[in-house]
Amino acid sequence: MREYLKRREVKANIDVNPRRKPKHGRPYRLDGKAYKSMRSAVERFFSWITSFRRITIRYERLASTFLGFIQIACIIIYLRVLQ
Repeated sequence: MREYLKRREVKANIDVNPRRKPKHGRPYRLDGKAYKSMRSAVERFFSWITSFRRITIRYERLASTFLGFIQIACIIIYLRVLQ
């Protein structure tokens, strides 16, 4: 995931798992303030997403259909926030 974000020129702010052995060559740079603010936003987003039963239970068999319903849910959440 870090390599994918690096190719897309996104600054990764992913905390390292303390139970895993550290990998050599990977610098440990975690912006604690940004991490805490983004973590609460991400947790809030997932709590809003789970309020949609169809997404929580996942009735769809195809990933593309499931993605479509997630996008619709995101649009609904965005419109609610704008009000």
